[in-house]
Amino acid sequence: MNSESLDNLVKINKLHREPPDAEEIKGLIRSGTVRLKDARLDSLSIESRFDLSYNAAHALSLAALRHCGYRSDNRYLVFQCLQHTLGLSAAKWRVLDQAH
Repeated sequence: MNSESLDNLVKINKLHREPPDAEEIKGLIRSGTVRLKDARLDSLSIESRFDLSYNAAHALSLAALRHCGYRSDNRYLVFQCLQHTLGLSAAKWRVLDQAH
């Protein structure tokens, strides 16, 4: 994790420091996991499956950010922070960011 980069986002009011909450993080992971499972249902429209996948990715990305002790008010920033929270390459987090 690159907390220096995340702390810079705090300085410009893009992120907020907030102690991790284990129950919140577990809830986000549970939500993301259930959505990913539901996104595999062939009976749903492709639009519904995309929506479920996108929201699962956001919940799991937010769980990583919260685990590191930060919160964001912007969905897109949660994906951009994946580089610093999980070490995800720019090519990978940009796919999620562009889906926003």
